[in-house]
Amino acid sequence: MWFAVVPPGYVYLLTPTITLKAERWRHDPWVRFQIPGSEADQEGLAIEATWEEAEPHLDLLTGRFAMAGAATGEALRWMIEDGSRRLLKVGRGPGATSEAVG
Repeated sequence: MWFAVVPPGYVYLLTPTITLKAERWRHDPWVRFQIPGSEADQEGLAIEATWEEAEPHLDLLTGRFAMAGAATGEALRWMIEDGSRRLLKVGRGPGATSEAVG
């Protein structure tokens, strides 16, 4: 699994579709993680992100996900659309789609 912190504070996770974590989050989207570079823990919901949500952040995402095979925007789009990878966006609580990780 690879991660990228995207302003204003969302964490994007890229994971192969066929993993225990991906399957778990499909049924129970709750996740707890440590904010990179800090001692703070964060709880949030891992929700499926679309290509349209990822596209504005391509430079950051392709930089972080290059080792996963997503070195270009086209490669990331292909991975998301063909279903070989899941792109998840993590935010806080019930309003995860609009609440940034603080």
